[in-house]
Amino acid sequence: MTKHRFLTGLAVAVVSFSSSISVMGQDSSLASEAQAAVENAETQVEVARIAIEKGKELIARIPEDSPLMPDVAQVIQAASENWQIAVDSLNGAKESVAKIGTASNESVSNDYALLAKVNSGVATSGANVVQIAISYVEAIAENKTESLEIIRTAMQDALATSSQVQFNYERVKNLIAQKYSN
Repeated sequence: MTKHRFLTGLAVAVVSFSSSISVMGQDSSLASEAQAAVENAETQVEVARIAIEKGKELIARIPEDSPLMPDVAQVIQAASENWQIAVDSLNGAKESVAKIGTASNESVSNDYALLAKVNSGVATSGANVVQIAISYVEAIAENKTESLEIIRTAMQDALATSSQVQFNYERVKNLIAQKYSN
């Protein structure tokens, strides 16, 4: 009888240990995925930052009396708004990743990982808008106006995507907030 209890106890311990390894592996995987998303967003934001520096030089090459100057102003305005969103979202993603390891339980850890991923998506989509906007400015500065329509279409698509990603982020954030407010 004692031998049976020992074996039962040992089996329960092995199953519990295996489950905790599986959960730790899951947490590690979620944290890794979230970290990878943040790193990708960091790369895209850095590429956008470099594009902005280039864009400053390009804008100076466009004559002030250019009939395309209103378009340039509109594109730069959209880029500026999306740049701020990208930077803020990247910071939010980094904060969420930092909290994954210190979360009080697996559910909270998963929620931080999810927030990090969606924030990274917002940062990436905002950075893409900036990059396309600078391509538009570059085309005007270099008198390659034949490509403007293609770039305008890409810009509209990028803005729509960015808007949708931001909407999804807000939805996820609200769902998580509701989860913990009850």
